[in-house]
Amino acid sequence: MLNKVKNKYQRIFGERFLSKAARVGNRYFWRLAAPGFPSLANYRMHQNEINRFVPTAHSNGMRSVLFAITKKCPLSCEHCFEWNNLSKSETLSVDEIIAIIHKYQDYGTTQMMLSGGEPMVRINDVYKILDKAKEGTDFWIITSGIGLHDEQATRLKAKGLTGVMISLDHYEEAGHDKFRGFGGSFQAAIQAVKSANKAGLVVTLALCSTREFTTSANLISYMDLAKDLGVAFVQLIEPRATGRYESMDVALGKEHISLLEDFYYRYNTEKAFRQYPIINYLGYHQRRVGCFGAGDRFFYIDTDGDAHICPYCVKKVSNTINETAIQTVESLSQHSCHEYV
Repeated sequence: MLNKVKNKYQRIFGERFLSKAARVGNRYFWRLAAPGFPSLANYRMHQNEINRFVPTAHSNGMRSVLFAITKKCPLSCEHCFEWNNLSKSETLSVDEIIAIIHKYQDYGTTQMMLSGGEPMVRINDVYKILDKAKEGTDFWIITSGIGLHDEQATRLKAKGLTGVMISLDHYEEAGHDKFRGFGGSFQAAIQAVKSANKAGLVVTLALCSTREFTTSANLISYMDLAKDLGVAFVQLIEPRATGRYESMDVALGKEHISLLEDFYYRYNTEKAFRQYPIINYLGYHQRRVGCFGAGDRFFYIDTDGDAHICPYCVKKVSNTINETAIQTVESLSQHSCHEYV
């Protein structure tokens, strides 16, 4: 069984097994979508994976659920996939959000990532969510960093938050602020990284690597900054023609993809980059084994409680308030990513 799991992981990730891990506090992290070890969440994740080989439970659980909890955001980001929903009245109360989260925790979800909009604008509700959360799930916040200072980071950690994914789309202040459409967003992101590190949270930088940005020089400078900031992960995101990019020609060319894959592999395996953050690049895996979304290992819940196969394939498939977890996952399984099938 262990060999089967190992071979499957190597086929997906394409690298030497467990080539790099990050220690944060008393836990180890090696995949962005994998709960830290040791923990109940990590144990359950492996139970779920083994159940795929030798089914003993009624479901395989869920690796990650991305849950947008607010339509509010002070930024005007170039690539925002929630662009058409921003600045509208909130639909879900905090009690409804908690009920949905509990439903998917009971289903076996081992990682819950709270996004938006900007989830820090509902920070008091985030505290309530963490207070009510059940055991066995790692909680993360996906944020621009605005509003995340020492006080908030320390309190979030105390209430059980595992980590934060902070958007940083350039290693230079002017480039990031332009992309985010908000002056001061670069400094806010840097401050958020420092506060999160100080509080003992796992920190990830998320980079939307556009055609213009995807050069060897830019990626080297970005990874150098990420190393200096002491983050555990860097998430590489490809621009997709959805949200504010809808109907736009933003897809990366073969040369860009080849460069990103080269950085992903070398920085994760070569000794020269041992002290650099672990790179997570979904596009690498998707092109080899297909998309992990559509309720296979993750899916996306929008600010109305509607389920989508992922944040970029925007198509409402089910409503998580009205349907059971099993019903929603079964509905999602009837769909697939339009690009990574």
